[in-house]
Amino acid sequence: MISLYVFHKRILKAGCVFLGAVLLLFAFLPAVHAADNVESYITAAFDGRRLHSTKEARLLSDPAFLEKNAGTGLGDWTAFAMARYGSTDSGGNTYYYDEDYGAYLTAVNAALRSFYEENGVASGTKLTEYFRMGIAVTALGGDCRDIILAATLNNPVKLTRLSIITLVYSLIAVEMTDLAVPEDPAHTPQDYVDRILALQMEDGGWALNSMLGGGADVDVTAMALTALGPFYRAGDETVTAAAERALDLLASRQSNKGDFYSYGIFNCESTAQVLTALTSLGIDPLQDTRFIKEGATVLDGLLRYRLADGSFTHSFTEDPDNDAAETGKYNYLATDQASYALVALWRQQNGLNALYDLRPEAKDFHAQVIQKMLARIRDLLARLTAMIQSIRI
Repeated sequence: MISLYVFHKRILKAGCVFLGAVLLLFAFLPAVHAADNVESYITAAFDGRRLHSTKEARLLSDPAFLEKNAGTGLGDWTAFAMARYGSTDSGGNTYYYDEDYGAYLTAVNAALRSFYEENGVASGTKLTEYFRMGIAVTALGGDCRDIILAATLNNPVKLTRLSIITLVYSLIAVEMTDLAVPEDPAHTPQDYVDRILALQMEDGGWALNSMLGGGADVDVTAMALTALGPFYRAGDETVTAAAERALDLLASRQSNKGDFYSYGIFNCESTAQVLTALTSLGIDPLQDTRFIKEGATVLDGLLRYRLADGSFTHSFTEDPDNDAAETGKYNYLATDQASYALVALWRQQNGLNALYDLRPEAKDFHAQVIQKMLARIRDLLARLTAMIQSIRI
């Protein structure tokens, strides 16, 4: 009779042999595509952002970072990207990156309220400040619908006086939550849509100032599409027709390495904005053949600008219009935009709300994750079976 000790040793040995065989098979399997590593790219980008910004263990609760950056473009987009790397349901927020989100929420909400009290929403006010801070506050779980409403639907400023960027972020802010349309608004969400569409250029895109000539700009075109995303996904025929023209333009601006250029410079931010736009429209950027050039996707194009520490550079080409960006070196703006573009893709892959749809998730995220894991296991087993069969042959 075999002793229990010997039996356990034989079981352990058999398990090790099996594990070794599995690992050996893995060595012959195709390399994992970039799309399978989106989560690692996201966390590495966040880690890189923290590495370049603070010596503290956490970035969003660093007193120095909060004092200098909360309520500005230097911090709000970072917080937004981190906050959207998670799931929000009726039970609250679940985050997937270790940060003190509450500390940043308190700081940016205070900055937003203070800005509103000091400036109001007169025509000379920089309205995009409200929208950037409002987007961050809402993503972090706060409620600033009163200010967003005052700056948009109840704002008497004529839409014809607003820049395309202000219009874009106005519409994003209006559509990011269930904002109740007042009985007698100064503007409706459709008014913003109509005004954005009216500014579309003959080539199908948008630019900061269409009167300057030179055609559409990739960044602005992508941002306009992002704002129009909810209406495109809803099947609005007018928006769909305009968006398809813009998509054709963007596809023509993509390199055979997957990235995009603006003002003659291939760069990270333009590529990030296109990736964000495609996911906002509900288009899979890894499958739509319009955006795959010689096998390179928009994701591949974005990852060209990824540095060894996980952060991103603006460009590997000297950009005379961007003195703050060092060629091939870390850039906070590129890192922030790449981060939320990667998060936008991750959200799409996991069946979550679009990046700027800050309403509670309609589905149980955790159940979706389990289903995704099971699908990956089934795919792995199929690949292992195929490998074993090929070895037998």
